[in-house]
Amino acid sequence: MPRDTGAYHHGDLRAALLTEAAAMIASEGTDSVTMRAIGDRVGVSRAAPYRHFADKTALLVAVAAAGFDRLRARLRSVGAGAPRFSVEEFRQMGAEYVRFALENPAHYRLMYGKEALARKDQPALREAGDALFDQLVSVIQQYQRSGAIKRQDPQAQAYVAWSAVHGLASLLIEGQILDTVDVDELIQQTTRTMMEGMRPRRRPARLAQGR
Repeated sequence: MPRDTGAYHHGDLRAALLTEAAAMIASEGTDSVTMRAIGDRVGVSRAAPYRHFADKTALLVAVAAAGFDRLRARLRSVGAGAPRFSVEEFRQMGAEYVRFALENPAHYRLMYGKEALARKDQPALREAGDALFDQLVSVIQQYQRSGAIKRQDPQAQAYVAWSAVHGLASLLIEGQILDTVDVDELIQQTTRTMMEGMRPRRRPARLAQGR
């Protein structure tokens, strides 16, 4: 039986458990994750994981919440090379959302997909998910003030943008879109189409001059 040798410093074991749980979910699904199995795989005593997580559900909630936090951080980092609050910058955020799902399918399935936990029953997970959505609403409000996005209900616009990128991400990670498709081009086309619907309409030049 593996023994807890003290090799993990404070905080390191928790991170290792989260990483291993995500890897197990990616390869075998959530049913493969048990507190006993993950302790064995990380190489600690079977009691050690319980120092950080009360049970399997608590562990899965933490994995999903970490996914939300990572996605928030990734979206905040978008913008290099694009004018601030430009249509292109916002489009890049949508593209990064899809790429995050493709690169982290285990996290994404726990956050939104077929492996997802009921957020209404998990306050910590609901808080992490709400924080990501609130960030999107806040970004849209900033873009509205800059004139890059229509001045409509920002929450409704956030749902529209989210639906577009989430739908594509889900179809891709579940293998519902054929492998022969150029994924990068599909991401570009989806986010461009999304932005075209959110941009304010420009009046014809002759009308603008006649005011």
